[in-house]
Amino acid sequence: MLAGPVVVGMISQTLMSVVDTAMVGRLGAEALAAAGLGGVLSWMILGSLGALYIGSQAVAARRHGEGDFAQAGKVLDNALLLSVVLGFVIVFVLAPGMRDRFFLFSNDPIVVSEGRGYIYNRLLGGLPFMVIMAHRGFFNGVGETKLHMQVAILINSLNVVLNYFLIFGHGGFPRLETAGAGLASALGTTVGAGYFLLLGLNRKRRARYTYYRLANLDRVVTWRIARLALPSAAHSFMVMLGFSVFSALVARLGTVEMAATNVCINVASLSFLPGAGIGIAAATLIGRSLGEKKPDKAEEYGWEALRIGVLFMGLLGLVFIAMPEVILRLFTPDQAVIQAGVLPLRVVGLFQAFDASGMVLSMALEGAGMNRWTMMAEISVNWGLFLPLTYLFAFVFGWGLTGAWTAMAIYMFVFGVVVALKFAGGSWKTVEV
Repeated sequence: MLAGPVVVGMISQTLMSVVDTAMVGRLGAEALAAAGLGGVLSWMILGSLGALYIGSQAVAARRHGEGDFAQAGKVLDNALLLSVVLGFVIVFVLAPGMRDRFFLFSNDPIVVSEGRGYIYNRLLGGLPFMVIMAHRGFFNGVGETKLHMQVAILINSLNVVLNYFLIFGHGGFPRLETAGAGLASALGTTVGAGYFLLLGLNRKRRARYTYYRLANLDRVVTWRIARLALPSAAHSFMVMLGFSVFSALVARLGTVEMAATNVCINVASLSFLPGAGIGIAAATLIGRSLGEKKPDKAEEYGWEALRIGVLFMGLLGLVFIAMPEVILRLFTPDQAVIQAGVLPLRVVGLFQAFDASGMVLSMALEGAGMNRWTMMAEISVNWGLFLPLTYLFAFVFGWGLTGAWTAMAIYMFVFGVVVALKFAGGSWKTVEV
């Protein structure tokens, strides 16, 4: 019941990049490569700083499980304070910085030119995005997962419409191409943040949790959220930086290879969503159960979440294996890109069960407060194994795109096994939040 709205919300959220990819793909391989690289780099920033929601979710779930609703409500106001500060950093520091340094990630001048406008416009939506993440963490933590789902659906509905006008210049709007896709995402996110604030003004919710009050600002609560969010933010940043390096390495194999990788990453992201949604729901239930002093119940939630995650992601994996060309054709008519993407997509399909383990159980451990451990585990596998193998297989052995995605498969396998062993060990049951 908790995971359903989370999965729908995350599908809607991830569809922003998928829709951008599908619509920009009509402009050619260079534009497709630029949007893909820009999407990975922008999510490196938004996804890492947006990990604020993990800290607020863990604290809100634990306080809710203890029955202290007023303290749970304080989480939202202190998370909002952090979100505003971080949002200004994204808009005024990181957006222009990434635009001006985009050339570091591709040696194709057309890809650089197209990608600079996309990433800058996408990051202009950083402040409203952070406001959404603060609300998402709190409301997911107290079990009201439908609210973020509603917001995500609104944002992505707007994104599709705005993409149509701003990418292609329909309806009298300027033809902005890839930059238009980034601007559409930022505008949709801004409207979504306003809608989330409106949902938060509900009288019953405010009466129960007593949030939206300056008196709730508390350094202890702010630090508690930050203490849990910082490892998650560092975790997300380093992992996404790793994927950015992976994308940059693939880009050096050629524009077609980069375009195919962009499509495969976006398709694979759809398979991540059931696992991620179930993992977030498990994190809420585990945090609540630990707050109720029921560690065995928390463990049961974790293993059940894994079973559900493997089922859903495994079924999607079979689809990727069976019909990769059909799926790839939805994103691009370029036959060279389609042919290059067939093997990577099948690799993703084969390793879905291990990816489900890494995703679901790492989020379950974060719900218990083991954010630092999950950070160190995935960074170690990402930077210590995945990236060296990518370079070794793709360039030293000369396997090209096949070698790069073979390294990806090994990464999913190893991280999935490591996280499962840690969860089975049970040390997370005694962590204080």
